[in-house]
Amino acid sequence: MLVRGSQILKKRCIFSPMKKFAVLMPNWIGDFVMALSVVIRKASEENWACTLLVPEHLVSLSQQLCSLPVIAYRRKGKKASLECIKGIRDAGFDKLYILPHSFSSALFGFRTGVPVRRGVNAEFRRVFLTSAVADMYACRAEHLTKEYSDVLETRFLSPEQWCGNKMHYPCNGAIVLCPGAAYGPAKRWGGFEELIRFFPERDIFILGDKRDAEYTEHIHSDQRIHNLAGKTTLQEAVSILASAAVVISNDSGLMHIAGFSGVPVVGIYGSTTPNWTRPLGSSVRIASSGYGCSPCFERTCRKKDYGCLTDITPATVCKLALEIAR
Repeated sequence: MLVRGSQILKKRCIFSPMKKFAVLMPNWIGDFVMALSVVIRKASEENWACTLLVPEHLVSLSQQLCSLPVIAYRRKGKKASLECIKGIRDAGFDKLYILPHSFSSALFGFRTGVPVRRGVNAEFRRVFLTSAVADMYACRAEHLTKEYSDVLETRFLSPEQWCGNKMHYPCNGAIVLCPGAAYGPAKRWGGFEELIRFFPERDIFILGDKRDAEYTEHIHSDQRIHNLAGKTTLQEAVSILASAAVVISNDSGLMHIAGFSGVPVVGIYGSTTPNWTRPLGSSVRIASSGYGCSPCFERTCRKKDYGCLTDITPATVCKLALEIAR
């Protein structure tokens, strides 16, 4: 009888349905890319099947960077939000990992009816979570992927250990510059125009969105310098980044896409810190000045001199780029 009972138990285990997981992804490109690296690693190491809930404006990027199934996270308008919630309910997920810190994301998770909802206990949202991670990373001393690993219940690997999500674009030998940064002028290094002079024989591509175009409009395009800021889609920019010899960038979403793609990156840091948002990958160099009040995480400089950025010289950045360029 004992043997027969164990056989029945085994059969029940064999035919028990696989649990279904969903991950609510961050809204900012850089955070999204860092989170995606943790999700992909967890899926590959643990045979873990999940669906990504991705903000609408990042759906195409997600599909370009990985093959995980995607549901568009739609919030604009009551009708779109209700349709999104219904789609998630109909999918029958057993667990939802909520990576953003916002109150609205936890409330959204609660409204989906997913029985287990795990996220960081921040923004007074504990009531909406069934499993909470202590908000121990607010000081930004550890890399953001450490927090994402804790929320996703997987082991943490340092960003240097990311091997790159190879996108199979051949290297064209060009240098890509990303002078923009959405956070504010305290993240925008002003030495890119002078930096170009250190590469007289290289093709240069300048990337950014329409907001970044005003910071690069004084850099004129010619046969060697291609100023594409505000002139490409995000998907086109990803292709250009993936084929670069090296990417030189402020702390921005494009910088993180380059690191995710396994491209050599020089990250320039002013008011922020690489301890928290270093690019992924081993072929990375950091340009920072060690200025006394950095990192302050302010959008504008309280001292008005932006010393954390102006102390970084184009010669220093050039040297770092040549160390890792492929």
